[in-house]
Amino acid sequence: MNILYFDCFSGVSGDMLLGALAALGADLSLVEKELNQILPQPVALQVKPVVVLGIAASDVTVVNATSAAFTGIDELKSILEHSHLADDEKAAALKIFTRLAASEARVHGVPIEKVHFHELGTVDTLVDVIGFLLALRQLNVKTLYCSPLPMPRGFLNMAHGKYPLPAPATLELVKGLPCYGVDADIELVTPTGAAILGALCQGFGAFPSMTIREVGYGAGKSRRSDVPNLLRAVLGTEAQTQLKDEVIAVIETNIDDMSPEYFSYLFERFYEMEGALDLSVQSIVMKKNRPGFQVTCLVRPDCIRSFAELLLTETSTLGVRYRLESRLVQPWHMEEVTTPWGTAAVKVWKTRDGSIRIAPEYESCRALAVRAGLPLYQVVNQIISTYNR
Repeated sequence: MNILYFDCFSGVSGDMLLGALAALGADLSLVEKELNQILPQPVALQVKPVVVLGIAASDVTVVNATSAAFTGIDELKSILEHSHLADDEKAAALKIFTRLAASEARVHGVPIEKVHFHELGTVDTLVDVIGFLLALRQLNVKTLYCSPLPMPRGFLNMAHGKYPLPAPATLELVKGLPCYGVDADIELVTPTGAAILGALCQGFGAFPSMTIREVGYGAGKSRRSDVPNLLRAVLGTEAQTQLKDEVIAVIETNIDDMSPEYFSYLFERFYEMEGALDLSVQSIVMKKNRPGFQVTCLVRPDCIRSFAELLLTETSTLGVRYRLESRLVQPWHMEEVTTPWGTAAVKVWKTRDGSIRIAPEYESCRALAVRAGLPLYQVVNQIISTYNR
């Protein structure tokens, strides 16, 4: 499985992402052809080799892409629905633009359906997002990781006037992601770059375990004297026996004045939300020797606020605490097993000694057991036996 790590030592933007993928071997002429079957107007992708402070890189310029392609999220959905993109690519593009719209809505204090995209509604932004997804398909990349993001200082000229750096929308987009301050007075992380990485990367942090295959650099349009204004992309393969490093958010609160029966509804709401990883409730003893509960949520870092609001809405707590933590995860994938009663989903992973282990998914097994009128254990045993043949 190909994995990709973005080292954003000088930030990230849409054109830097495209340049980095071109440097890794993605054919942007093919991307251009596909884009011109989707976009409302023809565009051209110019890729040229450059050397930035001694490092060879690819510089990508989008030609004829300054006009507005859409002004709101509904127009964007129409463009995506009528495109030939795969369903997962449409979903990824919509997720990215929804993040952009949500950040603009929070900055301007308006509902998301009222957001006008200004600079972000141009054809150029569509090229950055959809072109990135098409290039990922060429490179057969399924998993993305990213370094912490650099945050500059200073001011930036935008459609509404002069704004402080980082741009307000960018700060909204990097909530929950690891960032650090740098002594630079230019925009390093653009809203488009932040939205793409925030929506698609599985983790932000140190270099993941991988066998490196290719390294490519995408050039930014500004030039810096202190460091090369480049985005480094590292393409590799990840062995199934190696653990993955991930950064997750932990949200906790202690409660001693709520009926336990309400936790059932909390669990339902939690697992319906995007970014939910795990939820647990354990008994504790609180002040004045009162019995209580500690609620612990494990969520994606970019979803901290939405899950905090869930706890503040669906429990009696008046506050939550949160933190980012690292964890090691065993890589796994889903497969389907055909049984006499239908198809079942199983989770499959490889152990350090190379042996294969599986775990039939409960809901899938339950559905088959109900349909066939059989004990659950019999269905589970049949699935395991069938897989091991």
